[in-house]
Amino acid sequence: MSFAVIGAGNTGQAIACYLTLQGKKVKLYSGCPKKVEVLSHRGLELKGMYSARLSIEASNNIEEVIKDAEFIIITTTSFGHKPIFKQLKPFLQSNQTIAIFPGYWGAVECKEILGPIIDEKNITIAETSAMPFVSKADNGGTVYINKIKNNVQISVMPTPMNLSISKTFLEAFPQLIPANNIFETSLNNTNVVIHTPITLFNASRIDASEEFKFYGHGVSPLTVTYIEKLDKERKEIADLFKVQTKDILTILNEFYGTNYSSLYDALPGLFPDAMAPTTLNQRYITEDIPYGLVPISELGRKVGIKTPYTDSIIETASLLINKDFRTEGVNFNGITKEGIASLGGLTQYS
Repeated sequence: MSFAVIGAGNTGQAIACYLTLQGKKVKLYSGCPKKVEVLSHRGLELKGMYSARLSIEASNNIEEVIKDAEFIIITTTSFGHKPIFKQLKPFLQSNQTIAIFPGYWGAVECKEILGPIIDEKNITIAETSAMPFVSKADNGGTVYINKIKNNVQISVMPTPMNLSISKTFLEAFPQLIPANNIFETSLNNTNVVIHTPITLFNASRIDASEEFKFYGHGVSPLTVTYIEKLDKERKEIADLFKVQTKDILTILNEFYGTNYSSLYDALPGLFPDAMAPTTLNQRYITEDIPYGLVPISELGRKVGIKTPYTDSIIETASLLINKDFRTEGVNFNGITKEGIASLGGLTQYS
């Protein structure tokens, strides 16, 4: 079983180490030649939940990395998905699987870009609801896997020849559980309803590069209440599309095997040492809004569900950062509400 890991950030380095530790054949792609040189010559030291020093085969030649790989794991940021799918397209081989960690509706974008070759080459497109690890790479040769999540969902974009993810892939990642469709994975992404309100409600502190604990000092009762209202809108969209989901607190407790009774206690309890970002030009805004909250809002618009809490975050952040997140994000333009259901392999919604 061979793997290509695309993206050598926190998650990409952690997954490359995790698979190498299992004895899998792994190649790691980075668009940064300097990073490739460091990883190829020094390897990686894995710390935290595991302890090992590992040799890593890294390259900035994407054709070389994915050649003969059975599984291609995408770990780039969401705004990097489309460019990567375009780079992959001419080099894909028959019967390969593309797995996006996490999805952020990446399977929809991948299907749009790859088009007919999905069926011609029997390409499986999969995505997860979250990263499988809480990890951090220092880009100097060390990667830390601090937590391993449980019950992370994975789904596939259905094709006439393929409706499920390979069992051998699931054996490599026992923390993954199959979901029914890509609506389940993308609508069960916990990041989008947690990160953005905390970041936006602490915008002045972050913009001033103030150091503070993101969950320990950045969360207040009103912030948690707003998160829960965002989560309620997410769940209402999910219920309409008959997507199995749970409230954000339950999802977090299942991820980490905990039993917190309130979200206000859970956030600082689960992540006591997590520091706030020191800039607003960061994925909690630039990724979680256009690829997380915008699709929820746009789905609501198409099916007649109001999402005022979601909309307020999108509009306020767009004005503050001076970016049009609705245009940049996943907005399902040109797709009817009936067509949206077919994207995810849904047969109907109420």
